[in-house]
Amino acid sequence: MKFKDIFLIPNLITLTRFFSAIFLFFNFSPFDFTPVVLVIIIAIIGLSDSLDGIVARKFNMVSKLGIILDPFTDRAVFLLLIFWVNELMYSWVFYSILLREIFVIIGSLFVLKSQKTVTVSNKGKLGTVFLFILICLFSLNLSILNEFVFYYSIFTIIFYFYVAFEYLYNLIYKSE
Repeated sequence: MKFKDIFLIPNLITLTRFFSAIFLFFNFSPFDFTPVVLVIIIAIIGLSDSLDGIVARKFNMVSKLGIILDPFTDRAVFLLLIFWVNELMYSWVFYSILLREIFVIIGSLFVLKSQKTVTVSNKGKLGTVFLFILICLFSLNLSILNEFVFYYSIFTIIFYFYVAFEYLYNLIYKSE
């Protein structure tokens, strides 16, 4: 890793997301914002999750630092987000997401230790999109959507765990 890699645009995007999230989550409550503004904040966090990788690949700025920094920041920011908005969610959704994230972190440590590689699947990206949509739905807090949000929560959590188990399977049986 090279120190100058910190100044690559994708890594600056990643670091900006990380420090902005820390500032936001420790200085504000979700209740400080209107539901629409809160959804916009969550959407920006979700979109910025992909932006750094897109920029890195498109402009050939992939670095060893970015390969480590991006997934760490993705997990850290996402965990901060779910803790930040947990009062808006069903408690079982919060704890399900938290449990799954703990499994992902343990799996990531295993991958680092074993130096195996597991590629990110489109299902994993889709699961993340479903989750960000779910968090936005909770943030809107519309009583007319309660039943839909409940069933969408079940679907999203099942899909999110399915993707985690698929990663685990690929790690054990299909990794390079």
